[in-house]
Amino acid sequence: MSLAKAIIIGNLGRDPEVRYTPSGAMNVSFSIASNRRWRDSSGQDQEKTTWFRVTAWGRLAETMVTLNERGALVKGRQVYVEGRIELNEFTGNDGQQRASLEVTANEFQLLGNRGDAPGGGQGNYGGNQGGGFGGNQGGYGGGNYGGSNYGNQGGNFDDEGSESLNDVPF
Repeated sequence: MSLAKAIIIGNLGRDPEVRYTPSGAMNVSFSIASNRRWRDSSGQDQEKTTWFRVTAWGRLAETMVTLNERGALVKGRQVYVEGRIELNEFTGNDGQQRASLEVTANEFQLLGNRGDAPGGGQGNYGGNQGGGFGGNQGGYGGGNYGGSNYGNQGGNFDDEGSESLNDVPF
């Protein structure tokens, strides 16, 4: 058995984009910037940003679309993403070899203060921790978003049955 798993905490570099495979399967993609800061041996502060391309499928993608429509999942928002990681190597338009780190999300959580999004609070969306939308933290906005309680709905939002990233026309 092999495992290539990533856990990323960072900020969305762009609003999520909805795409469809030729067979009609929906996915949501966005980029996350993860910053690392340190002081080098000469005492100078240093910073490096690593970018990740993230794709979500199925019910998790549907949840992300809803959050984006409600203004909670937008460029700059801090998020937690967990999923499979792969290195994608390709030739750029300029003929140079390039590589990107791509994550297929199976867990997702909004981070930050309550004021970072309408309704505020943290919510856990995904996989096997807490049984679905709302997870162990009571759902988006502490169980309430716009007067609706999402924290008690069941279901799993994972990427089982999703199509390969290779099937996505981008």
